[in-house]
Order: sequence, then C-alpha cells, then structure tokens
Amino acid sequence: MFRFYRSTTSRTAGLHGAALLILRAVTGWLFVLHRLYKFGLMDGWKVGVLQPLGLPVQGLLSGLVPVFEIGAGVLLIVGLLTRVVAILICAEMTITGFWIKLGVWHTGVLGPNGVGGAEIDFTYLAVGLLIFAAGPGALATDSVLRP
Repeated sequence: MFRFYRSTTSRTAGLHGAALLILRAVTGWLFVLHRLYKFGLMDGWKVGVLQPLGLPVQGLLSGLVPVFEIGAGVLLIVGLLTRVVAILICAEMTITGFWIKLGVWHTGVLGPNGVGGAEIDFTYLAVGLLIFAAGPGALATDSVLRP
C-alpha cells in the first residue's frame, strides 16, 4: 500500500501548477457568479444585509463590495496579484463568516435547515489561505511577469 502511495505521489508531482490553475479558476469563477447576484439584488442586498448590520457608509459598501469581489474573482482566474487578492479574500471571509454569520446573525456553520450559514465563507477562507501559501502556480500571469 505504501509503495502504491509513493509511486502515485511521484507521478503526480508535476501537476502542482495545473492543480493551482484549476483551483484559482474555479474559485474565481464561483466568486464572480456569486457576487453578480448582489448586483441583481442591489437594493435587497443593501436593505437585507447591510442595514440590519448597522454598518457605516452602507451606500458605498453596497457598491464597493460586489465590485471588489468580481474584480478579485477575475484576478484569481488570470493569476494576477494572486497573493494580494487571496489575503484580501481571507480578510473578507473572516469578517463575513465569523463576525456576520456566526456572531451577528447566529446562523451557524450550515445555517437554518442547512441553508445560508458560514460554510461557503469558511471554504473561501481555506482556499484563500492555500492560494496565499502555495502561490499562483506556474500557469499564472504572476509567474510570467515576475523577473
């Protein structure tokens, strides 16, 4: 069994760059899709999310957060400024997961009836940490542009 594991590990060692590309691309794509939803429901998102939290500058946040999230998703897909984007996503997901969903709304990890909790925030947080630690990979714009 251990021999099989070692041989599989040695055969897949070259897939690091491709795996990071897939991780970045899928995460970025899902981030963009999820955030486009906020633009479609801009008033509902502002009234349903930002106002109950009592956050300052709600008008600014209601437009700025979705723009950041879509831009971050696109940058992840192309692999540009990857580590900066990853750490900013981690910061946002820490706030939304721990403070808003668990602390203010008390939805729990899976939410009421398994819907709408902090699980997606924690998943994005974990992926962001992985991308920050591993870097963008060889198949990224960052890798092409670095000296």
